[in-house]
Amino acid sequence: MPTFAITHGDDVDGLTCGAFLKRLKDCDVYLANYDNLEYALDKVQPPIDVLYICDLNIREALEPELLRVMEFAEINIIDHHQMDPELRNRLQERGINVTLETTDCAGVLCYNLFSEELGIEATRIAAYAAISDMFENGPLASGLLSHMDRKFIQHEAQILTHALAADQTLDFKRQVMEDLSKYEYPHRIEGAVERAVKCLEDMAKLKEGIPERAIIVGRVAYVEAFEESTGLLSNLIIDTLGVDVGVSYKPNGDYANISLRGEKGLEEHLGEISKRLAKNYEGFGGGHKRASGAKIPWENVLSFIMDIARELNR
Repeated sequence: MPTFAITHGDDVDGLTCGAFLKRLKDCDVYLANYDNLEYALDKVQPPIDVLYICDLNIREALEPELLRVMEFAEINIIDHHQMDPELRNRLQERGINVTLETTDCAGVLCYNLFSEELGIEATRIAAYAAISDMFENGPLASGLLSHMDRKFIQHEAQILTHALAADQTLDFKRQVMEDLSKYEYPHRIEGAVERAVKCLEDMAKLKEGIPERAIIVGRVAYVEAFEESTGLLSNLIIDTLGVDVGVSYKPNGDYANISLRGEKGLEEHLGEISKRLAKNYEGFGGGHKRASGAKIPWENVLSFIMDIARELNR
């Protein structure tokens, strides 16, 4: 039975899903992101008859492509991003299998679905995803982590996190996924430690420059990103300036890719806010309570950020 998987390829969580599916189903895995998911779905054609989509924030604009694929393939969605309830109901009524919980990461949800086949060593791989995605306190993840050496598992997870932040090339991401599918320890993945150390030095330099680059608007501070990861920069904004929410953005063609990160005790839900406000600018957004993103036309990026700031500074 030809099986195909599309998973988020930019972080540990998505690559963990890909590793599990590669190990279990021996399938091809397409490493996608939120920008090119529609393009990835277009590649799904017969004779594929089983499709997995993992950690990829399914939105209404993708519904026609999903229904097209349904004509010849079983579709399984494993995700922890918020999905519009009406969209979820429509997809499930059409027979699409949706495993979605916002309280655990996608890698842990994938592990939970296939735990018997994956075996006990897979708990370690799932734990890397939970720690990297800041979902280690999730109902399922906390149970897995309760039986582990916390310092060991956290250090290994951070090696993965920082190595991928330093190197987003497709070759390295596929190497990481392949090694995780073999249950390799992150510190033994070729080049991972060296890349992680480079990332830490890059972060230190970024942090030193943030005070001069940032604009603070009450509880929010924002910085335009250049080569650096917007998610990484947004976290460092909070760390450096002590604000509640860090925002960074950079161009992607005629659009802006925007990352929002919140401090640990943040009461507001950044995913809900970014999803709602992005629609005002003919864009899309979403994500988790303390980590979300949006994509909107470039000319509207500062207006969008000011909307975010107004909402959070009420």
